[in-house]
Amino acid sequence: MNRPDVNDEFLRKRKLRQRKIRRRRIITALVFFGILFIAVGVILSLTVLFPIEQINVSGSEKYTSDEIIGACGIKTGDNLFMSSADEEELKEKLPYIESVSVSRKLPSTLIIKVKDASEYACFSTGGKYYAVSEKWQVLNAYDTKPEGIFEIKADGTECTPGKTVVFSGEKSETLIKDIISLAGEYSLKIDGIDITNELAVTVGVDGRFSVNFGTSNNLSEKFAHLSGMVKNIAEDKSGKIDLSMWTSSNTQGTFVENKGTE
Repeated sequence: MNRPDVNDEFLRKRKLRQRKIRRRRIITALVFFGILFIAVGVILSLTVLFPIEQINVSGSEKYTSDEIIGACGIKTGDNLFMSSADEEELKEKLPYIESVSVSRKLPSTLIIKVKDASEYACFSTGGKYYAVSEKWQVLNAYDTKPEGIFEIKADGTECTPGKTVVFSGEKSETLIKDIISLAGEYSLKIDGIDITNELAVTVGVDGRFSVNFGTSNNLSEKFAHLSGMVKNIAEDKSGKIDLSMWTSSNTQGTFVENKGTE
């Protein structure tokens, strides 16, 4: 004979399993439709929804809003979330742009903010003068040296507007950056840098001095010595300073005043 309590327990467990199976199916269905809903929402937002109705551009005094928008390749009607600006591509088309950021204001406004680069120095190569920013971005090419910036002479340098300066080697790049850094450290204004002769690295300083450092050895110590010399030379005097023979055991520098000065 069947025991009633055994049958009841079997039926109870069977119903419990069935409830668990139904619950899992419901959860699975909810997850599936939730993912499907999100996917459809994403697809719609990236295709049909959020068309650009307005593009706001700010930050540039070099280029008009139309020039920047055109260079970005963005137009009204494009999707708000799919539209952006490739900074490197934008720099190639509009070299004086240093950086760009893109943000969005729902439901339909794209905001482009740019920062202009300033001419900092120029490289003379191939019969041209290439103005560059402090980040070594090539901004423009001139037939004559542009005013207000100092000239850098370095063999093998390649300059293309819209791209970063390509140095002939890491040593040249490091030396130029070290000279600029050390001049700033000692509050010396650079008028020119010439590293075409590695045995006679020459730097124009403060509009008054042409300094021959010789090789780049002991460059930091030479700049410290130069700073002391400049402070002890009358402000109305100019000329050539020679530190080419300077060593840790021969800390000597010479100053030859320009002819015709008092």
